[in-house]
Amino acid sequence: MTSSALVGREPERDLLTAAVASAAEGRGSSVFVLGEPGIGKSRLVEETAAAAMSSGFRVLRGRAASAGRAVPLRPLAEAVFSGLRGEGAPEDGDLGPYEPLLSRLCGLAPQDGAPLVGYAEAVLRLLGALGRSGGCVLVLEDLHDADADTLTIVDYLTDNLPGRRAVLLATLRGGPGPALDLAEAAASRRTARTLRLAGLGPANTAELAARCLGHDDAGQVPEAVLDRLHAVSEGVPFVVEELLTAMVDSGSLVRRRGDDWTVTGSLDAGVPATVAAAVLQRVDRLEPPGVALLEAAAVLGRRFPVDIAARVAGIDRTTALRQLRQAAHAHLVTDGATAEEPGWHSFRHALTADAITHRLLPAERAALCLAAADAIESADATGPLPRGAGRPDRRAGEPDGLIGGDPGDDLYRLAAELCVAGGQRARAAVLLTRAGRQAVLRGALLTAVELLDRGLELTADTADAPPEAVAGLLEELLGTLVLTGDVRRVPELGDRLDRVLTVWGAPPARRAAGFLIRARAAATAQQWEEGLTSVRRARELLGAEPDPASRAALDSVAAHLVLNSQRPDRLESARALAEGAVATAEAVGLPEVSCKALNMLGYCLRPLDLAETEKVFERLVATADAHALPVWRIRGLLELGVLDRIRITGTDRLLAARRAAEETGAVLMTAWADMHLAQAHVLRDEQDQALEAAGRLRTTARRLRLGEVQLIGVGVDAIIVASRGEREKLQAALHAMESALAGRSAGALWGYADTSVWGWAQGICSLLREEPDRALAEFTEADRAMRALPSTRGVTGFLGPYLLLRTVRGAAGWAELDGSVADRLSQVHWDRPFAGWSRAVLLGREGRAGEAAKVAEEALAGTEAIPLARHLCLRLGASAALADGWGHPVEWLSAAEQFFHDRGTTRVAAACRALLREAGSPVSRRRQGHDAIPQELRRAGVTAREYEVLRLLGRGLGNQEIAEHLFLSPRTVEKHLASLRNRTDRSGRAALIALARRYSDGQ
Repeated sequence: MTSSALVGREPERDLLTAAVASAAEGRGSSVFVLGEPGIGKSRLVEETAAAAMSSGFRVLRGRAASAGRAVPLRPLAEAVFSGLRGEGAPEDGDLGPYEPLLSRLCGLAPQDGAPLVGYAEAVLRLLGALGRSGGCVLVLEDLHDADADTLTIVDYLTDNLPGRRAVLLATLRGGPGPALDLAEAAASRRTARTLRLAGLGPANTAELAARCLGHDDAGQVPEAVLDRLHAVSEGVPFVVEELLTAMVDSGSLVRRRGDDWTVTGSLDAGVPATVAAAVLQRVDRLEPPGVALLEAAAVLGRRFPVDIAARVAGIDRTTALRQLRQAAHAHLVTDGATAEEPGWHSFRHALTADAITHRLLPAERAALCLAAADAIESADATGPLPRGAGRPDRRAGEPDGLIGGDPGDDLYRLAAELCVAGGQRARAAVLLTRAGRQAVLRGALLTAVELLDRGLELTADTADAPPEAVAGLLEELLGTLVLTGDVRRVPELGDRLDRVLTVWGAPPARRAAGFLIRARAAATAQQWEEGLTSVRRARELLGAEPDPASRAALDSVAAHLVLNSQRPDRLESARALAEGAVATAEAVGLPEVSCKALNMLGYCLRPLDLAETEKVFERLVATADAHALPVWRIRGLLELGVLDRIRITGTDRLLAARRAAEETGAVLMTAWADMHLAQAHVLRDEQDQALEAAGRLRTTARRLRLGEVQLIGVGVDAIIVASRGEREKLQAALHAMESALAGRSAGALWGYADTSVWGWAQGICSLLREEPDRALAEFTEADRAMRALPSTRGVTGFLGPYLLLRTVRGAAGWAELDGSVADRLSQVHWDRPFAGWSRAVLLGREGRAGEAAKVAEEALAGTEAIPLARHLCLRLGASAALADGWGHPVEWLSAAEQFFHDRGTTRVAAACRALLREAGSPVSRRRQGHDAIPQELRRAGVTAREYEVLRLLGRGLGNQEIAEHLFLSPRTVEKHLASLRNRTDRSGRAALIALARRYSDGQ
């Protein structure tokens, strides 16, 4: 007995309809519909979705309600399946690099540890592609049953749907929980709305009853029926419908001639057990196998796998399917399995399953729960088949596998909760360990931690929990916490694991593996000495001759820890460890350990020999390619790009690494590539490209809510503003970094921010503000900090200017230029000219003028790509050349003055002019208004007068009017326009007018 029309929800339907209409205009949003079971959430959303579909919207549907505890990302996978099916599916290439992530989300491709935010962006891109023409509606039902990873993606969608032609409509119960927290938080940020459904009032309840009975007028419903509904339904539409169905089925309410309904018996069905009674009446009318099947299914949850329920009920598949058809006719279950979930059925409502389980005696319920857990484990023991692989005994039309091709390990969590209900908590903990492991393989790390914590909770309450089970749970949880980067709990859990293993009498190798996990966690937390202590404990347990696999894994982690420690021999020791780990890992066939060790070996070699470093990272890429390790391949490509930035200030390989990261959905690697690209563009004095890369980095960090990447973005911003001499903005960025890093050790502070921020940025900014004393102090502090760094990663970029500044001031001599420092600087493109000019200054000071001039000119070779470094050398070195009488200081100062004036670094330009005057050289007068010329035009050679002509041209003035305005002749104006066309490469007057208007608009 259902109504053909939606009753009592007109305001709510109008709100959802308005949200859909706004999405059609590119103003996407999210609406969370809240309410108790049976209140009509699904009906309201379905009506809205149906109307949207009829107006041209694509509708994607997914349901979070699942067997037992939530299955990771399942509702989103359902929605994606529905979006990729049928006409209007995205064409190849529509989703770009995010298409592979959708395959992984749906379980159609192997997982490779892609960040969860990549899946979120992939779903967002799919909604955009499907909604490009007519709009898209994403319906997610029963969000209260969703796993933590699904909720994270939904939260991402709520923040990013505005501005898109898509709307999210989600239903959830109104009780406390993570889903409600998400909805309320999104509403407080004004990125979503919440719509809480209340029970229907008496008038609407009566109207609903009338429509269910085929009338439009509530007056045609018997008064006794309405009284009963008002008394017990509390305005819940599902209860109204179920009570009416029970009244009709029992013969208490019958249809007479015409459409009149008459009460012929008692309508008293109990309160509030009326719904349960109505459900159970229909259950009891089924055959005994059908009753047994539904009782078994009810303990599995609202959605249940048919094969498992059939095993518990003791019936075969054919009988089970026949009984399900009868149950569907009785309105107890849905009509059948869906294409997305072959082998699964659902109760018509959660209250149906509740009514059945509540009728069972506690002992009956416990027995059924344990039988269901046995059936799940038994089914898994047969070995789930790959998707698409058919069993030999499969009949035509039947789905593959235990539950239609879905891996049986999805049910571990359900089996665990069944064991808890059956009183077997220790067994439940073992099953949750397996469930957590499978969640990690799927990339659902947050869900994995949730499951493993649940298992840990169960073992804490179970005195007789087997030590081996507790140890396995702790090992899995520790490894997962390291993957998430949340390692705060690792020390306490690691101590607990070792106590359990010691009491149990576990083999030493098992205990050593626990300390290896703790060492990795310490490396993640930058706790170098604590990590080395864990490595030492592991080695003690393994003895003098550990097995090769354990030795390689330990040496790889130890190399990371030693390299970042405060030990004086850290570089040599870390290199030896990394080389040993590479050799062992390659010998025993451990490609991932080999990649980790090669990465550390590259870091060890980078301060010493960039050519050898390149060979190591090329080996890393080759190893990753050979063994299908895409994340490590991208890491190697990125490091090769960083080497190019250091040696030639090149960007080609960085761009290639970024493309590879984007294509595979490695969003975090994409952000790191943008960071290095921004730094490269700053060194090349390409401000626009640097700002573009920094903008991408900030967008990625903000969208993914990656705090550390956001902080790196602040550091990049500091470098950019420093290269323009903007001290106030630089200080603001540095203050933000210091506040965010408050409480960390000094080593962590410098290791994280890198001396390129505090050293290069502050010192270069001071040089560009013509404050050499301050620059020298800042470079000195950066050098002191670098020498105490726990990290020796890479070349910082401030050492070259620092050396030249000290050499000019007489604080550095040949001892520094003839040692390893000079060799290192000669490998770095940015530092190389400063080292060369330092040598020229010393030669000139010794009276070797010809040699000095030659060395200075040679040092400028190849600096066209780094004009800022080139002209800083001219500015700093020319003062020494003037004082000591060598080279061409007037020529050098003139070139530097022109460069710094054109880029707007006026203080350095003014200092150059002052030195030129001291040298007795005529200095060109800078026409008033020259500094107002945009930098692009200034570099093209546009004069102040030409810029005045261009501005008046943009205001629509003709040549005669411009001439009158500037007191020029029309012929002179024409000459200026011809010069402008030539300098700006514009073909005619219209192009010049467009250019002028672009600048007048502030672009």
